[in-house]
Amino acid sequence: MKVSQDLSILYYLRYDNNNTNGKATICVRITVTGFPKDSFSIGYQVDPSRFDKRAGVVMGRSTEVIEINNQLLHVKGELLRHYNLLKKQGSTVTPTMIKNAYLGVHQEKQTLLQVVDFHNGKFKEKVDKGKRENSTYKKWLTTKDKITVFLSGVLKMKDIPLERIEFSFAEDFFDYLTLTEGIQDNTAMKYLKNTKQLLKLAVQRKWLQCNPLQDYVCSYINPERDILTVAELSALYHKEFSIPRLQEAKDAYVFMTLTGYAYKDALLLTPDSIAKYFDGEDWIVKNREKTWCRENVPLLPLAKEILRKYREHPHCVANNVLLPIKSNQRFNGYLKEIADLCGIDKNLTTHTARHTFATTVTLANGVPLETVSAMLGHKSIRTTQIYAKIVASKVSEDMQVLKQRFNLKLPESMLSKAVA
Repeated sequence: MKVSQDLSILYYLRYDNNNTNGKATICVRITVTGFPKDSFSIGYQVDPSRFDKRAGVVMGRSTEVIEINNQLLHVKGELLRHYNLLKKQGSTVTPTMIKNAYLGVHQEKQTLLQVVDFHNGKFKEKVDKGKRENSTYKKWLTTKDKITVFLSGVLKMKDIPLERIEFSFAEDFFDYLTLTEGIQDNTAMKYLKNTKQLLKLAVQRKWLQCNPLQDYVCSYINPERDILTVAELSALYHKEFSIPRLQEAKDAYVFMTLTGYAYKDALLLTPDSIAKYFDGEDWIVKNREKTWCRENVPLLPLAKEILRKYREHPHCVANNVLLPIKSNQRFNGYLKEIADLCGIDKNLTTHTARHTFATTVTLANGVPLETVSAMLGHKSIRTTQIYAKIVASKVSEDMQVLKQRFNLKLPESMLSKAVA
């Protein structure tokens, strides 16, 4: 019977194999929209022929029948009462919670690892449906591993109830990650940020009153970012390799420096990614795989030249892609070889290509910060401002060199006349 929009209470009979008197046990099934059903026995047995399934009552006028029907009404009323009480508390109400409240069973508090498993389970469903990346899912699994080891190693607990988590949990967790495991501060902060997000989820699900780590600030230290100078980028572009894998990796890397595309985005570029835009020029029109923000970039002539070079490449034709890019690990390995052969004393990675586009190719040549931010697909211009600082630093270095070279002092012979 539908009791409310979300709640349904139904009586049914359970036939026990060891029952020899021909009677069946009356049970109640609780259903709440969106959750698994739960049920339990009322404690009465009746002749199945005298039970009205639709009405949920026993037919007859005997004292026993009246007693059973009164109990059925009482149970239904109590289940509805507990449902309404749980709803008033603002908690998520499940059939099991209603049953336990009626039976007086103590509700076990939610724990941190239960929240982690709930979150990761939902995330895995999104991965399976192609909504999220499996690589991100693996990072959440690693977060669970770090929390689990911290709980057992430092707090000496297999798990911790949400209600027992205090602000100091974040400080102790950070100290453990950085001091015991030797993890870099920025990486440790990512695990803290994930933990805060898990507790926020617990608050949203009404499993926790408030987030104890809400005021914990996850601060990051901006790392030194390698970028290529114009001279280094030019040397790289003009360098020709007789080994195909190195030549292909070099061309793909240069393409990234001319478009700002990250490895995953460049890897998935297809002919359909290029379109004639409003200005009649060729643009790459695509969302970033990482943030799904739009990252539209006009193609520079050198970038178009690289794409034309690989138009008929077997790998590109077979996979319907624009560049013959291999796995990220191999690609970065090839870049190390390329840097050595080109005499570039910098750690070339797919990230340095993106940084070089943001600085050497665009900002250093007068492209406005807002335009660069749009081409990089940044959600906030504050992210792009990091590169502006790098450019300012480069300007400062160049000016220091200029100070040493540039001299407008008068010759000694003219200086004496000027003083006179």
